[in-house]
Amino acid sequence: MARILVLGMGVSGAAAADLLLSEGHALTGIDCNPKVVALPHPFPVYLEAPPCSLSQFDQLIVSPGVSPQHPVYAQARSIGMPIIGELELGLSRLKQPCLAVTGTNGKTTVTRMIEHLLRASNIQAKALGNIGDPLCRYCQNPSPQEVLVVEMSSYQLETVASPVCDAAIILNITPDHLDRYPSFQDYVQAKCAIEKCLKPQSPLYISSSIVDICTLDRPYTLFDPEGGSHQLRNQQAALSMARIYSDICSDALTHFKKPPHRIEYITEENGVFFYDDSKGTNVDAVICAVASMPAKVVLIVGGVDKGGSYAPWKEAFKHKVKAFIALGAAKDKIEQDLEGLFPFIKVESMQMAVQEAKKLAEQGDAVLLSPGCASYDMFTDYAHRGREFQRYVRREI
Repeated sequence: MARILVLGMGVSGAAAADLLLSEGHALTGIDCNPKVVALPHPFPVYLEAPPCSLSQFDQLIVSPGVSPQHPVYAQARSIGMPIIGELELGLSRLKQPCLAVTGTNGKTTVTRMIEHLLRASNIQAKALGNIGDPLCRYCQNPSPQEVLVVEMSSYQLETVASPVCDAAIILNITPDHLDRYPSFQDYVQAKCAIEKCLKPQSPLYISSSIVDICTLDRPYTLFDPEGGSHQLRNQQAALSMARIYSDICSDALTHFKKPPHRIEYITEENGVFFYDDSKGTNVDAVICAVASMPAKVVLIVGGVDKGGSYAPWKEAFKHKVKAFIALGAAKDKIEQDLEGLFPFIKVESMQMAVQEAKKLAEQGDAVLLSPGCASYDMFTDYAHRGREFQRYVRREI
């Protein structure tokens, strides 16, 4: 029986704790939220830090949202305490076939697409990880015949080490989460850590767009040698991975419905088309979303800044975006980075953003919510932000 400290008692941390409890380990939990600490737990949970020395624990389990700069995390590193994340804990217990997916943009869509393709070929498949159920939750009641398609974020990949996956793919890497990583290259290396979870002879697929920035220790295969639109690259990625298990036909993708809030068409009103891309939470994702629009765009942006520059939008949008409407904490920085090159309106709510967009948009235009920022200054998450946008677009007030 090991003495284990769980740092972060949210969805991932709770799943890790439940798995460890089922194995008979002695647990202590930490969380920064008093409401979480006050909940009934089958083991002690403390606010911010344990009441004893970290040397009394054998291992630290960290939730992905906990920064490496957290005092307990940093102290554990300084004393050489073994540290893993919830994802690695689950991988270390995994027995069934597994595919691993990461990338800055599109990873949830591709993960669901792979699951769809496998099921279309009568292969049991389940998407989880950074999407849906945590891997540790699944490991408590696994289905031995299922192929797991595991979406992995950079945060989760920081501690992976178990070589259990049959294939892995890195879809793309563009600047993101620079509020967590000291540099873009540190973020790149976090993504590249996905190779550590591969079996020795398992294939690694990467995009041609990241060959020059990745440092990898094993051979790789390009899944998109001809480039193409982001939608085509996603399809090529999904087919490359699904064909690990079966000679799958691309026709199955005609029945695939991508997850919500990803360049999702909402409605048409007075000849103006409305799209919800609330999941577009970084600069490059917004560029892809705008490029996919068939018309001039009134673009709604803003939220919590993630540490990058919005300057790439100046060149990318000069012939496509009619005006910016910005809300949230980052609106002033966005305005500054764009240097007055576009009409720019700052608002205080999503309702005001939609109202202004409807005033500006003309027949044939698109109104696109693609924030380029995190959502937690004004919303619970990106899905809440997207739902609010749709509610005001449809006048469900």
